[in-house]
Formats: sequence, C-alpha cells, structure tokens
Amino acid sequence: MRHATIALVLLAGQLVAQRPACDVATIKRSTSLDGGGTLFTLPGAQFRAVNMDARSLVTFAYRGNQRLFNAQILNGPAWLESERFDIMAKSSEALAASPAAEISRAMPLLVQSLLKDRFKLELHRETRTLQRYVLSMARKDGSLGPRLHRVNRDCAVDRALCGIQMTPGHLSAGAMSMSNLLVFLGGNVEHVVTDQSGLTGTFDIELDWSPEQAATDQPSLFSAIQEQLGLKLESERGPVDVIVIDHVERPTED
Repeated sequence: MRHATIALVLLAGQLVAQRPACDVATIKRSTSLDGGGTLFTLPGAQFRAVNMDARSLVTFAYRGNQRLFNAQILNGPAWLESERFDIMAKSSEALAASPAAEISRAMPLLVQSLLKDRFKLELHRETRTLQRYVLSMARKDGSLGPRLHRVNRDCAVDRALCGIQMTPGHLSAGAMSMSNLLVFLGGNVEHVVTDQSGLTGTFDIELDWSPEQAATDQPSLFSAIQEQLGLKLESERGPVDVIVIDHVERPTED
C-alpha cells in the first residue's frame, strides 16, 4: 500500500511541513441560522466544515501545538467572522491511504491549502503585546484550595481515575496537569493563559461555576478558581503570538 509522506522543506532557516493539496473542494455560502460552526474530519483524508466562518478555519489550520484564539488573528476584514460557509474537501488518494495518525497530522495543512487556494490567504506571524491571562497562587502560604489535590497516579493502571469530564459549569478531572488546566481555562476565557503558579505534577480537580448568561447560585469562573482551587486567574497585557492577515478574498462558490 502506498502511503503519502508529508515532505519537509527549508523555509526561513526552519524545517516546515509541505502542505498537501486539496484535490477536490466545494464551497457554498451557509444558509443556516445557527450561530455555531463545526469541522469534521472524515475517512479518506476528507474534511467537512458546516456553517464555519473563515476566521475559525484559520485558527484550526495554523494552531500548531497550541490552540489559537480569535483574538490572535489580526487585520482580517469583518466578513472573515460574520460570513459562514459549508465546505467539503479531500486530499490525494495517496494521503487517504496513509495511517490515521498521519492523516490527522495533515488535516491542518490541508485546510491551509484550501485557504491559500480558494480564499487567497496570505499571512505572517508576529509577537504583539495584547491581553492575556495569568494563573498564579491565590494564597500567600501557597496552600491549595479544597478541590485541588496533588496526586501521583499511574494512569496506565488506574485509567478509571484519570481523564476529564466537562459539562456547562462543571469540570471533573483526574490526574490533570497544569498545562491541561491552562488549555481548559484558555477555552473559557478565549485568550492565551500563562502559568505562574509554580505547580508541577498532576492533580485531581473539581470545579463548579456559573457559565456566562446562566442564572445559577454558583460563583463566576474567576471566583470559583480562587475559592475552590486556591488559584487566581487575572488579566494582564503581555507578549502574545499572533497571526497577521496580509490578504484574503471571499471564495468563489461552486
């Protein structure tokens, strides 16, 4: 069986993955009234985007090892977020015959190709001083909150005591690292979160808060983090990696 290999090319002194091309792609303006969008990875090195705005496609395609937030995409026109599209695209047969892990790694690159070819996207990366959040200890003595417990657990053995469960306003996590907690917090505040807590290792975490626009007796996320975990999440301005859009066009529908 022939497998596609993601080639590496030298660009600006760094090795980067060469983007796989979209052999077939159809784009139509979405008529859905639903405000949310979804991107599906499908068998055969295909992806489908439903009611998806172009800004979210950029954040998926260029996220790298860390999540990108809308606040990190700069200089885009208003339609980049307000207009939505239904997209179906697939790559070459060679990539489709590759192992699932390789296809998964190639998906952001495939979306990059789509944005380049159909949206005429040109961009560059910078570091700007922007709003971000910092996570630190809330108590002067460095003690943990009542719902944050340090654990030393082998998750390969105690799988039932590891992992994450989330519902609106609730997080239950077993053997969670601080880096994973930052990912969770970033997704809720929609900004980069940096860690200044000094905590290492893994923790069992239970967190309950009141989601935005929800009428509950629970505290806000910021208050809950301080009261329940003994941490504090504060806004600050600092260096943030961003993507600056130099050029983009509305795609031609087909």
